[in-house]
Amino acid sequence: MRALSRDDLTAWLATQTVTLCAIPSVTRDEARLADYLMHRIPELSPGTKPIRHGNNVLVRCGTPGGPRIGLFGHTDTVPPTTDSAPCIDLDRRCVVGLGASDMKAGLAVMLRLVAESAALPVDLTCVFYDREEGPADENGLLLLCEQERDRLLQLDLCLVLEPTANRIEAGCSGSLHAQVAVHGKRAHSARPWLGQNALYAARPLLDKLAAATPQPVVVDGLVFHEVVSATQIATRNARNVIPDQVDLNLNVRFAPNRSVEDAQKWLLDFVGGLGTVEFVDAAPAGTVCTSHPWLSAFIKEHGLTVTAKQAWTDVARLTALGLPAVNLGPGDPEEAHRIGETCPLDTLAENHRLLRLLFARIASLPKPTP
Repeated sequence: MRALSRDDLTAWLATQTVTLCAIPSVTRDEARLADYLMHRIPELSPGTKPIRHGNNVLVRCGTPGGPRIGLFGHTDTVPPTTDSAPCIDLDRRCVVGLGASDMKAGLAVMLRLVAESAALPVDLTCVFYDREEGPADENGLLLLCEQERDRLLQLDLCLVLEPTANRIEAGCSGSLHAQVAVHGKRAHSARPWLGQNALYAARPLLDKLAAATPQPVVVDGLVFHEVVSATQIATRNARNVIPDQVDLNLNVRFAPNRSVEDAQKWLLDFVGGLGTVEFVDAAPAGTVCTSHPWLSAFIKEHGLTVTAKQAWTDVARLTALGLPAVNLGPGDPEEAHRIGETCPLDTLAENHRLLRLLFARIASLPKPTP
């Protein structure tokens, strides 16, 4: 496929992003998008044969024998909040649509690189996977790490195109979810003095959560912020009943120098006697890999901004396999999951440019010694 001017490339990437946004792919409903990718990839790169596992799509292209690079992008989005159609807003110079930033813009860049794969100096593997926004144990990359483990373990470097506004965001925060039950005594709401309202009993824990402040933790020179938040609250009673139990979902985000077990112990100590804790979901933090020779050379040469990834991404899953991985995507992380989500047009072509420069730089360097 011929090279495009920057303006034409931006238009191509924006149009592709809108097309992807127009295909609904809320978590657990990614089949239509997987169908589209199975058709689109051979269309962009004739002779290229994508592999499908469930609603996960994997394709290998580029130069056989070159450095083995993996690009990763999840296909799912959070549920929609509006019914407005995705579009290109030329006045604001952005793509507007659910998933535009997180992370269908990244998928569009991956598809463009598939289209250009015959000219790439690397052996490229692109992985489009489902269910990233859902529970950790349903993540599609978890399935691929089992079914395509040998192929993935051959990769020399992995790039996750989560929204980073074209910064290198290294590592990622771990995530822990727990259901905390606070108990009371049930009674008729006409005679509340006969019971103990669990909602009121939860106030000491809620006050403690409200007073908790982000705790900065430095890992390999990058600042991660450890936080605990109440994200859901519910009771199990009728409207005319004093509740005897209130359930809170607490979410802890922890730095890469802490294990899941460390985070669980911290939360148990934090809650103390204010409630009963049941852990329901956990994902480990991702290792910071910016000291990898290929990455450090590229970062220094181009003066790229490097920050901590203050969120969970599949960098964690990849580094757990021993693969060097960082986040580098075109979307703005502050736009993720917002109403009227956008992705600036200029970031699309810039992400493509950075990846092409990185591929060229990698191809000129010796392979690091394991």
